[in-house]
Amino acid sequence: MKKNFLLVIFGLSLSFQFVNAQQVNGIQRGQRGYVPPPVNNTTTYIELKNPYEEVSIMLPKCVEVFNLDDFEKEIIKGILLKNFENQNVILSDEGNSREERKKKLAELDKEFYKELALILSTDEIEKFKLMDFSETKAEKKQKKRKKRNKGNKGRS
Repeated sequence: MKKNFLLVIFGLSLSFQFVNAQQVNGIQRGQRGYVPPPVNNTTTYIELKNPYEEVSIMLPKCVEVFNLDDFEKEIIKGILLKNFENQNVILSDEGNSREERKKKLAELDKEFYKELALILSTDEIEKFKLMDFSETKAEKKQKKRKKRNKGNKGRS
């Protein structure tokens, strides 16, 4: 009798253990309404830019919009190169925290716009701040075509 009673208690304890393991009341991953737990990322996401590529994208648009002559074009090219190189220095320094990087980048932007004020007027600087320098699909296609044409010319 005692053996049967102990076996029943042992069997019930095992069955309750499996029921609790299935989390009957909680929403499981993959079910509708599941919200993943928040991930606190304390590290900074760093993307270093190639200054020459960035300048080659930005400079033609600046020349077109602001009608720059060759002298102004070279000055802005130098300013842009210096700015991107300084950004890379700040971002590659691992001793800085996220807040310190933000502060340093904000100071760098202020200096950058001060240097731009030597060439551009305040209205043009505001226009520069609002400009979209991302490459359009048409520009990417033109670059690919130029690369292909250069490759095809070498084969002939």
